[in-house]
Amino acid sequence: MILDQVQRATRNEKVLVSTSSKVISEARNIHNPREVIAVRNISDNAADIITVNLGFNVAVADNGIVLRQNESFTDNTETGYQAHQGGITAICATANGKLSIFER
Repeated sequence: MILDQVQRATRNEKVLVSTSSKVISEARNIHNPREVIAVRNISDNAADIITVNLGFNVAVADNGIVLRQNESFTDNTETGYQAHQGGITAICATANGKLSIFER
């Protein structure tokens, strides 16, 4: 069998998030662009509210994409639009946050 295209690495993982800003996805470059990222708050408790920040700044609670328990955020490349290529950070209102991340 001949492969006619290079398959991109896919990331599927759980990331712990606490009350300090944490990089959850590094910035991408032109040689390895981000095609899609899906982030879901899979925390055990409703108080574990996670804020996601797109960009090079540290995440600040309630200042960005706020994800309550079981809520999600997705960004993907489509015709005429390119998914965010910069770094992505997150912070949780408690020390017990959990994110599920799919990225390609």
